[in-house]
Amino acid sequence: MLTKRRFTTTLLSLGLVAGLAGWSIAQAAEPAKPAAKPAESPSAQSATPAKQEWRMPTGEHWSKATDTERRAYVLGILNMAMVEYQLSGPNPKHRTTVAKLVKALDGMAVPQIVETVDAYYKANPEKQQQPIIEVIWFQMVAPKAKPEESSTPKANKG
Repeated sequence: MLTKRRFTTTLLSLGLVAGLAGWSIAQAAEPAKPAAKPAESPSAQSATPAKQEWRMPTGEHWSKATDTERRAYVLGILNMAMVEYQLSGPNPKHRTTVAKLVKALDGMAVPQIVETVDAYYKANPEKQQQPIIEVIWFQMVAPKAKPEESSTPKANKG
């Protein structure tokens, strides 16, 4: 049992390190902000548009991302799921989607998941506003989940 626990801890640690390394590379790929010119007045500086934050990454973001950024995004999701799964176990007390995610993606490599998301957005150009996590869920996880687990709760008929 101690060997299994040590293996799990090592595996999780390596996964987190890989995820952080991938995230560092993705962050380094972002262009640097240009420095404000000293001759500009404060009002001229504040008139420049603020950097927009992504609330939920979509197909538009995916299509503009580099392969490294795409892999880092997928790796981040997988690392989060594995940590949650290891902490809560296969039968968690509280409702979670992590067990389904882990089981459905078991055996898939990060490049395979990236290719699946790429293929989806290429085949469905009208769905560029759909969040990436929805594509992963509905194209890879839900089809492998049991029908009663992947459907929404049915309303009580009275």
